[in-house]
Amino acid sequence: MLQQTNATLAHLSAIGQEITAHLDAAAVFRALDRHVHGLLDATHFSIFMLEPDGEHLRCAFGIEAGQELPASRFALSDPNANSVRSVRERREILIEIDEDGATPNLIPGTLPTLTLLFAPLAVGERVLGVMTVQSLHAHAYGERERLIFRTLCAYGAIALDNASAYRQVAATQAQLLEKNVELERAYKALEEVSLTDQLTGLRNRRFFLQHVDADVAMTLRQYDCPDGADSERLACMDKDLVFFMVDLDHFKEVNDRYGHAAGDAVLVQMQERLREVFRESDYLIRWGGEEFLVLARATDREEAKVVAERIRSAVALREFRLPDGSPLRKTCSIGYACFPFLPSQPRLLTWSQVVELADMGLYIAKHSGRDAWAALYSTPATQPDKLFPRLMKQLEQTVASGQVKIVTNLVQPPNLGGERRRVGLSSDLA
Repeated sequence: MLQQTNATLAHLSAIGQEITAHLDAAAVFRALDRHVHGLLDATHFSIFMLEPDGEHLRCAFGIEAGQELPASRFALSDPNANSVRSVRERREILIEIDEDGATPNLIPGTLPTLTLLFAPLAVGERVLGVMTVQSLHAHAYGERERLIFRTLCAYGAIALDNASAYRQVAATQAQLLEKNVELERAYKALEEVSLTDQLTGLRNRRFFLQHVDADVAMTLRQYDCPDGADSERLACMDKDLVFFMVDLDHFKEVNDRYGHAAGDAVLVQMQERLREVFRESDYLIRWGGEEFLVLARATDREEAKVVAERIRSAVALREFRLPDGSPLRKTCSIGYACFPFLPSQPRLLTWSQVVELADMGLYIAKHSGRDAWAALYSTPATQPDKLFPRLMKQLEQTVASGQVKIVTNLVQPPNLGGERRRVGLSSDLA
């Protein structure tokens, strides 16, 4: 008897380890069903779980004679249901019925069992539900069988409580993941807003400053070709960066005469025309007011003048439409410069200095009659020593000496004199 008891306890311990290893309620139900039928005479086996409202029991799992039981649900106030009574009284209930007697409180569709055993599924002071085994035989459950059943109920309660906790944790994690995804979307949307000009939909200075260094580094790598590798250097020709500064001529007159709504309409149409000229891979920036900066990436510097003329024509040859539908003719001035400015010494000028040279080209176009484009190019005679200060302060002399050439569509000689502004990139970078 002692050996048999020890063997049973060892077997129950192994069963308990298996049952409590499951974190899914359905898997716990199946494991309990398998072991109940392996250890006990159980024609009927079912598990009722307390519903979240704490007022009802619902049959979560039920098998009788190999068939699934019909769904059933009982209020905790039900005076007849033995499952409810076991929960209310928090105790095991054994019911023995004579073979000639009727089974009381028989669930419709179930067999008239003679021995019915109910036990609450409890974890500490909390009752999760009730488990029942029933047999068609009288006196089917002695003390040994009841001990086995209590042990299975204890393991089942622990496993179902763990499964419920795991399900809640998993649901919480899923909610947190969903919230994180929502926050990430919101962050990206806010970041997109912070990098976009709200009127035109173009990128702004912040976007430009976040991305320009990477493009400059890529361009410089293209120029880091071994000496003598002519074919590789030729391959670099369409890898330049070209900075275009574009400014609408006499834009203030639009706001003064037609109002700011008209000015906004012109700016929106201006970005549409810029998008027609440039590629999706180029950076179109609302630089400020009526001024735009475009970074044309991987571009042949010798073809930049063709792009500049396309910009000028896109503005000058087509009317703008004001909010009231009336047409308006406008022109623009364009200055551009290529990076690297001096291909033989690609790191001589920084990209911000090249942007200032593009702004100088814009200044030349503005002060030479507008509706024009102009650019500064290096020449074979360009002297690198203190090049940028000489361009800023002694442009006329530098051009006259042949160290720099002006490329423009202007027919008359360009106006190179006068005090030029600085675009203020150093403060932006700070």
